Amino acid sequence: MALFPDTPAFSSASMLRRDQWLIRLRWFAILGLFSGVVLLKIIDLGPPSSILWMGISGAILILLNLVYMAITSRKMQLGMSKLVTLLNVQMVMDLLVLTVLIYITGAEESPLSFFYVFHIILASIIFPGGFSYLYSLLVIVLYSGLLVLERSIYLDHIYFFHEIHLADDIRIVVAIWFIVVITMIASAYLAQSVTERHRRVREKLKVVNQKLQEINESKTTFFRYASHEMKTPVATVQSTLMVIEDVLGEKVDDQVKNMLQRAIGRTAEMIEMLKDLTDLTYGNFQERQKFESLDLKKMLADLIRDVQPNINRKKQTLNYQAPNMCCDYFGDVIALNKIFINLISNAIRYTPEKGEIKVILRKAGTDYTVVVTDNGPGIPKAEQVNIFKEFYRTPSAKKQISDGTGLGLAIVMRMVELHDGNIQVRSQEGQGSQFTVVLPIEESL
Repeated sequence: MALFPDTPAFSSASMLRRDQWLIRLRWFAILGLFSGVVLLKIIDLGPPSSILWMGISGAILILLNLVYMAITSRKMQLGMSKLVTLLNVQMVMDLLVLTVLIYITGAEESPLSFFYVFHIILASIIFPGGFSYLYSLLVIVLYSGLLVLERSIYLDHIYFFHEIHLADDIRIVVAIWFIVVITMIASAYLAQSVTERHRRVREKLKVVNQKLQEINESKTTFFRYASHEMKTPVATVQSTLMVIEDVLGEKVDDQVKNMLQRAIGRTAEMIEMLKDLTDLTYGNFQERQKFESLDLKKMLADLIRDVQPNINRKKQTLNYQAPNMCCDYFGDVIALNKIFINLISNAIRYTPEKGEIKVILRKAGTDYTVVVTDNGPGIPKAEQVNIFKEFYRTPSAKKQISDGTGLGLAIVMRMVELHDGNIQVRSQEGQGSQFTVVLPIEESL
């Protein structure tokens, strides 16, 4: 996060709530100030002029707080920039009043200087980014400036405690005790307020997250149920169309025959989409996951043997490289099959005739790495960030092959994540693509 972000990290409503909280907090500060004035009068400590100015400072704070309340009332519509400006004005004015109070109570001798800390804490709570550092700098400038002015001819030092030895006068002890008590109570209130606010936000996020999970599970259940139930009637329609095509044979004219073939093709696409939707929700059902020991090398060899007819049809070459040893792995057989059959099928589909495909299995440390490389058209760099999104197909892929749901790589990503792995793509337009799947061995055991 930047020290001073360009855009605020809070909404206007959130900043308004912070402003109202600061105004309420200021009433407690005013109450504490007047309590201090009363205490000083009772114990007869401090010059009368200083006590008078403390009362005047309290009256100024009351007036300012009433103005702030009027501005932040519900009738006033304030934008983010105005709210931030208003909050900064309040903080700066409070620091100026506090600096005056510190001066009239002895400057470097005044225990009120510790109250500067509260404003730094408040700035870090109220504002995003590095505003607290700005207020730290402002406090340093104000306090240092006060001490420098007292050493000049422009400002006289006020001996609030006169010539008293501080530790020997019970009045000083009581006054310091009062300041310490106020400091502790204010610190506890600030800490508890922030902690409670964070706890409430965390509880709300927990509830919202639970609701989102329930909605996601309901959506997943619906997708799985709908895709499963729709496959049978669509397959029946497809079978019926194929029977009609066989029965009619050459007796039907070309236009009707073309329409039948298109209808059969569309039903085939729909069945494939329903299968993809089922696969896409596979990892969401823990009861359907079946992790078991397997030989990754043998699994890939079996998959390559299954797709060999498609490779031969396009006169392609598939080069499979694997270690000269058994590659034991613990995973979900169904999910792993879907990962690699999708990647290899895509390589076959987009690689031109007589092209070359490579499938390489390696063991590196605690990972298995499977690399599928083709010399197809490649994927433009601008489109690579989207290829794992559901229903996304690159324009070049659509141009080369019209059919496809755009779910294949989304399914691959889901299945890889099911095994705590990751998948990466390296591709350059016109020079093919390389998909690398990394499956951690130790984390899967």
